[in-house]
Amino acid sequence: MSAKRIMIIVGEASGDLHAANLVREIAKKDADVRFVGIGGTRMQAAGVALIFDNHAIAVTGFSEVLSKAWQILKAHRAVKKTLRQEHPDLLILVDFPDFNLRVGAVAKKLGIPILYYISPQVWAWRKQRVHQIRELVEKILVILPFEEALYGNKGIFVGHPLLDAVRPTLSPSEAREHFGLAPEERVVTLLPGSRSNEIRSLLPVMLEAVAQIRKEVPPVRFLLPIAPTLTEREVTAITGRAPVPIETFPGQVYEALSVSDFAIVASGTATLETAYFGVPMVILYRMSALTYFLAKRLVRIPYIGLINMVAGEGIVPELIQDAVTPRRIVAEALQCLQDPEHARRISTRLKTAMATLGEPGASARAAGIVLNVIGETA
Repeated sequence: MSAKRIMIIVGEASGDLHAANLVREIAKKDADVRFVGIGGTRMQAAGVALIFDNHAIAVTGFSEVLSKAWQILKAHRAVKKTLRQEHPDLLILVDFPDFNLRVGAVAKKLGIPILYYISPQVWAWRKQRVHQIRELVEKILVILPFEEALYGNKGIFVGHPLLDAVRPTLSPSEAREHFGLAPEERVVTLLPGSRSNEIRSLLPVMLEAVAQIRKEVPPVRFLLPIAPTLTEREVTAITGRAPVPIETFPGQVYEALSVSDFAIVASGTATLETAYFGVPMVILYRMSALTYFLAKRLVRIPYIGLINMVAGEGIVPELIQDAVTPRRIVAEALQCLQDPEHARRISTRLKTAMATLGEPGASARAAGIVLNVIGETA
């Protein structure tokens, strides 16, 4: 028998991480499976033959899509060509709904079975996509407990793959030594996002805020782990103008968080990573004026930060659009940095919320379901 072939499509950095772990778990169970798709450096390292780099198509918001429309079109054409020529045994779609649902429609016409891994945020807006996804897929593997019921008998809660991915290479004491931290130094970590438009929007205001934080809370160090979807040049082009030193380095986000007293975080998966370590934070979300105008009318959710959604309450503050100001960021940071008891209470609540995401092993559980679907549809 010929080797099974799986195509996997990922649009963003967090998806690249989770998809890479899924690929590795599938390979452990069946070394003969071959992978092709769209992703990033982690998927490529896991053994996926990339037909398009997802860095070229990663974007947030409605109007922001226009800036990458040509790249998105090229990527869609590359996927369609590969689907027709290679006719994989299974297509795995990872979040990224506007692109992936179009790809899924092509695969459906070609008779290629589809599995969705990591649900789009249909509970926030465009809820009609629930029906579209249910019609399209064999199964949808969800990573938030409340999502399973949305998809009826096709939804399976596998747990959150982040619990498998968070693996610091150093203990907190080793990390402090690695970063050259003196015992009295505090640490604030900046996580401005994994996409170019996010860092252009959020990093400058973060830098304004940290200058004031340094005046109020000496001694303090500012760490900025660079996401793999970004280049060091595009980040340091902004941090180079900062009024205080910002220490940038590729990766090492978990090492940085393990020694952090506070974090300033772009809304997204990074809020869960930060919560895993119990680090108090402020969540920032800012988009273009057009995107915000549309979002206010289309999106109906009480919280925008994933950790607050999981908790069902506003454990950490969220600053959205015009509220993203240095003054507001500084106020939230100082409340935690100057009041250790307040910071401890938030840390405890964050860890409690993270416990609802289940046990580690989501990637392995998802891999078993993937191979069962291939077996059933063969």
